[in-house]
Amino acid sequence: MTLSDRLRAAVLTSKRTRYAIAVGAGIDHAVLRRFMNRERDIKLKTAEQLCEYLELELVKRKRTRSPSSR
Repeated sequence: MTLSDRLRAAVLTSKRTRYAIAVGAGIDHAVLRRFMNRERDIKLKTAEQLCEYLELELVKRKRTRSPSSR
């Protein structure tokens, strides 16, 4: 699952409206609408604002090595 997919899922499962999320995150509601409709991607700064508002944290996970790559 990509970062974009995870952000979309977080917006969809939020109890807030998309407009309220956009206003609360400090982004244009049209930008959020286009992102949610998969019409456009968002900038990293916008993703950071959404994560902050939705109380999400990006965490680097450990990469698992496949046995064939050793």
